[in-house]
Amino acid sequence: MPTSDQKIKTLKTVRGKDINIKYTQDNFEESIVTQRQYFDDNGAELTPITPLLLSRQVVGANSPTAARFGSSQLRHISVCFGSSNNTLGESNFKVVVPYAPGDPIQAEQIRETRDYVSPSQFLAPKTPLKLVYHGENNG
Repeated sequence: MPTSDQKIKTLKTVRGKDINIKYTQDNFEESIVTQRQYFDDNGAELTPITPLLLSRQVVGANSPTAARFGSSQLRHISVCFGSSNNTLGESNFKVVVPYAPGDPIQAEQIRETRDYVSPSQFLAPKTPLKLVYHGENNG
């Protein structure tokens, strides 16, 4: 069982902000979805937000349209980093894949995520240990 000090360390990493992203569904309809970006207690980015993901950012969008997905799951990558400060020894982040299957940029975004180097001292090693791609699931 972790001590209260360990719990406090873990809770300090839950700072973040939401980024609205233009998402192309498998049926090629466009939506606005939210990507959560987490930071450590020093302000260093934890979530692997890459240039290709940011290129789909929609600034000033009022609200995501993803609510219409219902129980559906968006395409995303589960990204695992080592994290000795975390009680499980790892930190996992969900990164939206906004590019539709067949779009060559989709594979490039996944490669960018694989090659991401975190600036956070909280994560070690600084590159992902594992990536798992999850396709769109319509409930």
